[in-house]
Amino acid sequence: MRLNALAAMAFLLLTANSALAQGTFRIQRSQFDEPVAPVSDSRDLGVGPNSVSSFRLPPTQAAPAAPVAPSGWANDFAEPETVKKVIDAAAFANRMLQTVRTRPAPQSFTQNIPNTRQPLNGSLLAPMEVARLRGRHVTIIMDRSGSMKTEDCALPMTFGNFSPRSLSRWDWCLNQTVDLARQTAQVLPKGLSLVFFSGSDSVYHNVRAEMIPALFQQNSPDGGTNLVGALKHQLDDYFRAQSMGNTQPLVVAIVTDGDPDNPRALKDLIINASQRMTAPDQISIAFLQVGNDSKGGNLLEELDNELTMKGASYDIVTVSPFRQVMARGLARSLVSAVQNQPVARRF
Repeated sequence: MRLNALAAMAFLLLTANSALAQGTFRIQRSQFDEPVAPVSDSRDLGVGPNSVSSFRLPPTQAAPAAPVAPSGWANDFAEPETVKKVIDAAAFANRMLQTVRTRPAPQSFTQNIPNTRQPLNGSLLAPMEVARLRGRHVTIIMDRSGSMKTEDCALPMTFGNFSPRSLSRWDWCLNQTVDLARQTAQVLPKGLSLVFFSGSDSVYHNVRAEMIPALFQQNSPDGGTNLVGALKHQLDDYFRAQSMGNTQPLVVAIVTDGDPDNPRALKDLIINASQRMTAPDQISIAFLQVGNDSKGGNLLEELDNELTMKGASYDIVTVSPFRQVMARGLARSLVSAVQNQPVARRF
């Protein structure tokens, strides 16, 4: 008996909540408050505008009680106490649904990332994958142009943790950079270098995972995409250190969502850098695309496959499109670029 009653209440709740989701009820009323006659289909009622009214129920306001409640299943349902319970329950459920629908996405993962054990995308690297970065200097060149505020990085769906909106490119990169620094801490004891670029660039050395959220806060997205200036500074520093006896290979990950301000200058910069190299594994440059728009696609294709035909001594560039970066995560995309780096020599 109790089970039947619970099932009936669940049915009534779902029915009432479905009506609330539409936002408006239509109630048939007679002009003389006569009892409601049971009907099978409201389309057969033939009622006019004077006998039908539309109204919105406030969240907890009960419908007015009928003065008379004759027998019959429709009037039994319409008894004041029953109506009030159903409407209150449906209104409560509707408020909960509206809360979920309108709850804003988190402004930033700055406060949550230090406690995150798993990256948002990708998976934990195997020890052999992490070991590929041992003995190398890793530099992350991060796009901080205004378009990095765009929210098109979808969060993975997990049971009990659903966000109705996507994450911004900036916050996704924040999460992934922290994850990269954490997973590579053992093979990069001095940390990594982190460069933010837009119209100008800001450089931070010996960066560890716990420092990254504050650095992202200090470098909010704004401005253009002057990638050439940021990359040139890093390449010049590398060759200067090499002339002083530093033999660590350089791995550069460029995380960007669009065209650089000067594509021709970027190609010339990479070609000139390859011509200064004396070994094929000295410099690796991985372009990791972020965002769903197609800007920069043609340029990245040219950087990946055509520079040796235009004078580069080595093919030092790899490109990972956004769908691949999202699936692998930043850490695995960088490691894969180092592993699969083509080193064809131009004769």
